[in-house]
Amino acid sequence: MFKSKRSKIATIATAIVILIIITVFCPWLFFLFIPIGPGLPPPEAMQVWYLPSPDYVSGENGSVVVNETFAEYFSLIGERKKGSSPPFFPALSLYCGYANYSRTKSTDRYLAGEWYFGDKKQLQQAENELYRYLEEHGRVSTVELNISEERKRMGDLRYAPKSFDATKYESEITSGYFLVYEKPFVPYRADYFIVYYGTIGAVDLSNQTPFLKALIAGGYYLNDPARGTVRSLKEAGYVSH
Repeated sequence: MFKSKRSKIATIATAIVILIIITVFCPWLFFLFIPIGPGLPPPEAMQVWYLPSPDYVSGENGSVVVNETFAEYFSLIGERKKGSSPPFFPALSLYCGYANYSRTKSTDRYLAGEWYFGDKKQLQQAENELYRYLEEHGRVSTVELNISEERKRMGDLRYAPKSFDATKYESEITSGYFLVYEKPFVPYRADYFIVYYGTIGAVDLSNQTPFLKALIAGGYYLNDPARGTVRSLKEAGYVSH
């Protein structure tokens, strides 16, 4: 069964409230939560966070049905694969996932994948490894993407930036865009994601960009725009100060 972003957000909010209550009234119990990692929910729950999926909508006579076509054009093929590294790219994290999509009235196929990190150094190492891989297997550049219109058509402009940088990748196997989300939930949680939205096969990426922007908008999420960020990959060999 698929869960909407709203349901997942409610889950995180509930977990944070419970943790605060425990910390205030039973401080010694706080340490029982440390082994699960730097964020709540645990990493296993983050593996497909940014992969768009069908949502439940109201049907006739009060029934609830699955909205098979979402993000304007797409349908999910099969299920979102948790714990499996996205095809065509290195295994960057134990906590990862991917999904395949079809587009309405088209034979084109698409891929969305993500890697989750609960540590900034792990993110930096993964970015270095991935950037080197991309340079060796295709063409890499930094571009500016604007998903405001896509978000507007979806009826949700909350926290959507006018534009942001993304890493453009082109190859004969897959072409698309990489994004990095840093602390998208709250500033005191160490949550980091590398996310990819692309096509499968050799394509003209410029023709596919409008559809990929819709897919990106369908998965986009920043809870705290004042501190959380979405950006492009950093070039290999960078050093964080």
